[in-house]
Amino acid sequence: MEKDTFGEIAGLIKAFNAQLEQYMPALETEVEQIITTCNTSNQIIERYLDTLLSLTMHGTGDKLFVRLLEYYKTIDPEGTMFYWNEYDKQE
Repeated sequence: MEKDTFGEIAGLIKAFNAQLEQYMPALETEVEQIITTCNTSNQIIERYLDTLLSLTMHGTGDKLFVRLLEYYKTIDPEGTMFYWNEYDKQE
């Protein structure tokens, strides 16, 4: 019984992570657009950082989160520290 339950949970987690990965190409495109167009809107950038931060909690999106955060550092260093601290809390 326990092995079946564990297997079911592991399968659900694996399926969930696979679904998350499907969204990454679209997020990568959006983040690249923010960076290449030199978008300085805190509101837009923070919306993507929030989304990516929530994905990093599930083991995906770390590189993209850090990439956007490095860009955000040039716009709002104080806001950047907030997101670094939140990211560090996960570990």
